Amino acid sequence: MEVPRASRYITTVFLLRLLWDTIHNDWSKSASNWGLTVTEEQVLWAVWLFDSCTVSEIARHLQRDKGTVSKCVFSLEENGLIVREPGADRRSYGFRITAEGNEIRENLASIHGSNCIFARGLRGLTEEEQKAFLDLLLKITKRIEGKPYTAFVVHNLSRIRGAELKSGGSEKSG
Repeated sequence: MEVPRASRYITTVFLLRLLWDTIHNDWSKSASNWGLTVTEEQVLWAVWLFDSCTVSEIARHLQRDKGTVSKCVFSLEENGLIVREPGADRRSYGFRITAEGNEIRENLASIHGSNCIFARGLRGLTEEEQKAFLDLLLKITKRIEGKPYTAFVVHNLSRIRGAELKSGGSEKSG
């Protein structure tokens, strides 16, 4: 389908927003099955991904306000999914994911890779199309966030077990 050049940006943003809404709804349902909000799940991922980061760092990485992240951190800490660790000086502290938190994160990764509507849509693409889509997302992310940050995220996300797209066998590629 050819999109006129004059409307490519708004069409792209509109479609990305619709896709994000679908992803967010699926993540919200999955997170709630584990007693979490979607934001708490995202904070759990950030703590795992960035290993012992502060509330300010989590907020920056997730592009959320510090107050929202603080509430999520408190809830995750109260539920034993993350623990507080002393920081570089006495005034700061970071957080680390616990074994229980990591188990929940791994279960959610598997659920997102198999049950979410977006994953089913992605499975409908050929291997080459999936790679091309990811390559374009990485290219845009590098331009916005920078190459070091993007490389760091990709490296750490490659550690995830169970998040691969699970073939349902019913989707056709093409």
